[in-house]
Amino acid sequence: MGRERRWNYRQRRRHRHLRRMAMGSMLGFFPVLMMVFLGLWWDVHCTGFFYSEEYMDESFRKTVEMVVPKIEAYRSEFGHLPDTLNVEGLKNGWGENNYIDTTRWDCMNVFYRNWDDSAFAIIQYGWWARYVSAPKFEGYLFYHWDEEGDSVRADTVFRQH
Repeated sequence: MGRERRWNYRQRRRHRHLRRMAMGSMLGFFPVLMMVFLGLWWDVHCTGFFYSEEYMDESFRKTVEMVVPKIEAYRSEFGHLPDTLNVEGLKNGWGENNYIDTTRWDCMNVFYRNWDDSAFAIIQYGWWARYVSAPKFEGYLFYHWDEEGDSVRADTVFRQH
């Protein structure tokens, strides 16, 4: 009788263990649910924030604020604008005077152009933003679609020193 009782106890215990494994637990689903939640959150956050006009404009401003002091220091030291940018955080891109800002998560592409040692521009590739330093204007030009979506407007922002 004792032997049969122990066998039944072991059988019930094994059966409960198998049932728990088959049914699963919420604790076992937590990593899966967390991955699904983070994936959905990232999709919404990425499309809603990282590709918004405000974020792209602010990211471009940070790149410009990193590059312009180096250009001005070069101009004051050598008396003319540099032909190419040699700034830490920028690496050469795929074309002439095309640079990739490696300090940004999206590795933003910018172009550098200069004219007659009196004016230069930094243009963001893939977005309608540019920075202009000229004798009569120094600041940002941000191009956006108007509310109707049928024409483009330019917002000018003077640079704060």
